[in-house]
Amino acid sequence: MAAVLLAVALMLSACDTAEERAEAHFQAGLAFLEKDDVESALNEFKNVFKLNSKHKEARLIFARLERERGNTSIAYSQFLLLVEQYPDNLEGHRALAEMALETENWEDLRRYAGVAKELAPDDIEIKSLNNSLTYTEAVNTKKTAEAELTVAIAHDILKDRPDLLSARQIVIDDLVRSQDWETVLSETDIALSFAPQQAKLHAIRLGALQELQKPEEIEKQLMQMQQVFPEDTSIQQSLFEHYISQKKLDAAEGFLREQTKQEAQDPLSTQKLIAFLAEYRGPDVAIAELDQIITLDTIDTPRFKTMRAVLKFQIGDTQTALGEMRELLANAKRTTQTRNSEVEFARMLLDVGETKEGRALIERALVEDPTHTEAVKLKAAWLIEEDKINDTIVLLRKTLDVTPRDSQLMTLMARAHERNDDRELMGKMLALATEVSRNAPEETLNYAWHLIEEKNLKVAERVLIDALYHTPENSELLLALASVYFKLQNWERLEVVVNTLLNLDDPAVRQRLDDLRAQMLSTQHRMDELAAFLNELANDPEFGFSADIALIRTMLIQGDVIGATNRLDELLVENPGSLYLRFMKARVLAGENKLDEARQLHRAILKDHPDAASVWVSLIALQTQPEQAQAILNEALASAPQNPDLLLLRAKEHERAGELDLAIAVYEKLYPLSNQSQIVANKLASLLTSHRNDDESLQQAAHLARRLLGTRIPEFQDTYGWVAYQLGRYQEALIYLEPAARALPDQPLVLYHLGKTYAAIDRPQDALRAFRAAQETGVSLDIFPTLEDEIKQLNAANIAGQ
Repeated sequence: MAAVLLAVALMLSACDTAEERAEAHFQAGLAFLEKDDVESALNEFKNVFKLNSKHKEARLIFARLERERGNTSIAYSQFLLLVEQYPDNLEGHRALAEMALETENWEDLRRYAGVAKELAPDDIEIKSLNNSLTYTEAVNTKKTAEAELTVAIAHDILKDRPDLLSARQIVIDDLVRSQDWETVLSETDIALSFAPQQAKLHAIRLGALQELQKPEEIEKQLMQMQQVFPEDTSIQQSLFEHYISQKKLDAAEGFLREQTKQEAQDPLSTQKLIAFLAEYRGPDVAIAELDQIITLDTIDTPRFKTMRAVLKFQIGDTQTALGEMRELLANAKRTTQTRNSEVEFARMLLDVGETKEGRALIERALVEDPTHTEAVKLKAAWLIEEDKINDTIVLLRKTLDVTPRDSQLMTLMARAHERNDDRELMGKMLALATEVSRNAPEETLNYAWHLIEEKNLKVAERVLIDALYHTPENSELLLALASVYFKLQNWERLEVVVNTLLNLDDPAVRQRLDDLRAQMLSTQHRMDELAAFLNELANDPEFGFSADIALIRTMLIQGDVIGATNRLDELLVENPGSLYLRFMKARVLAGENKLDEARQLHRAILKDHPDAASVWVSLIALQTQPEQAQAILNEALASAPQNPDLLLLRAKEHERAGELDLAIAVYEKLYPLSNQSQIVANKLASLLTSHRNDDESLQQAAHLARRLLGTRIPEFQDTYGWVAYQLGRYQEALIYLEPAARALPDQPLVLYHLGKTYAAIDRPQDALRAFRAAQETGVSLDIFPTLEDEIKQLNAANIAGQ
């Protein structure tokens, strides 16, 4: 090396022109390459470009070296400079076309492969590159015959050049599309013998093994990929997940312990090991492991003590866990770990109802670190429950700016948008959460059920299948997919999913499957088969009771009241105290118009279960006199004063009696008890704006109306629009009131609200039409005198204007 450096110095000292000095640097670079010192060679070539930016040989070698080192973007830019300076350089165009194919940049492939073809029309590599482009376009445009021709050409090319990856990739892709997985394996093996570092080939081979369900071969493939790509942590995670899916727990544990040894300074590896032990070996084993780790007394001991306390809390050793956390945090220095421990302690306190202390810890952590992710999650959750949606969204946005790929933050944001009834934004956040979590089950299920509710079943199917690719035996994902196929009435695919679930041999899953099968038979109107199936389940001791209930319901639907009653009486002999069976018998009696017997049985049930709100509601419905119903409602509320169903009945009773202030008071009590129900929010906001005119009531109504933002329900649109009108937001009011009036043309109050809005934005003719339409409904309301005045004023203004 000293000799090379001396030679370079002598050459440079003898040079006069820039071109000569550049050439000296080039020769020095070649000398370094002979010594396998690539870095020094590259530095010399950079010196060449400073003196002579058009040195072709230096640019070509520099580009080659960077490509060989895997620096594709640098190589691409260097080859691009080369062909700009030397447009007839075949190697440059060919290299750009090859890299464009690797990155699926079809426009650049067309450009550079096209030029290369003009320069060397008989070059087999150039022919193959252009054939790849033709194949891709044929597949994308569904030109089957043209695609088959390109595959045949690729096979012919491989006879002469078996090492040519562009041709081999066409063959492999065609085999993947035809799902010929065995041949995919043999072709990728050949390709990998020429390009063992090609990540895409390894991924295709892994996918083929997964399709063929060869777990031992999958394990070998992942281990090989781990050796070839040691820096790719996703491969390590895939290998670990494979061990778990194959129930190779010893291998999974060994894998984690080896990682812990290699990453001794990283507490996250230990954390993964503890999480594994807790889930698969049991919390006691995980706690014992932590006991040993804590004795080492390292800088991470507070973290591990916190983990131990959390585990103890989770298994029910609450007081010990809380005591250990208090001891740990007493006089602790204010560090990042202290805040993390405080947040975990706060989580425990919130769980046991120590809300004030728990929230104080969270607020303290957020004062010191306003975007502490876990603290933000806890605060956001309680802000949502308190219906402080704007505050929630601001808090989450700030934190997502710092931690943009946290799926739990995104899920909380989705909940906030849901509370605002903005289902479009809710769906977008759930989709993002699914993406960044790499199709984790919990995030996927949240998104899938949202899609199912939105009747976007095809997307839900795709999302669930993507997640099942990673966790094929997740029963909740499979059940959700079964629900999709049930709604699509795709019975063939539903049967496949059902059989997969049955193979899991999980009794809880089987019971849900039986319910699904019963629904399927009912939907297909195969009532005789349904009755036989339910009768079979009823005789199964594991599923007897629930199946009996379903069978009785089926009998009632078919009109077999006597058979249903007899079966019900048999069950009551075996279970005389069953609330569900007794209530069902009372409903059957009511259905047969045996009202006295039904009322007596209701009373007998309520004597044993005075807080059974559904029984109270049913008994109230059986009364023929309003006074009797009111008296029973009073009884019911004395037994269950916080029950939402009973409070809703009381609120409606006040409304019917014209006692609107009392109705408002009940709705105000009901709103938090109903989990901030949209129905209750709408009713309360509507009463506040129609019955009261003070500013405080208007602001309360505006707060409630936020729950109705973006709604498509006509009644809710009317409420939101009228609140917007009273706040002076007339254009926004119009957006909601026009569709509400179209959907509810026989509701004079809705038409009146629309007319007032038209008048406010100086559309008198439209206002007049809306007011007259309200009159023509023939429904008498308190607003009619006001309506007459509004029409007279508009008519007078119209005459004056003429």
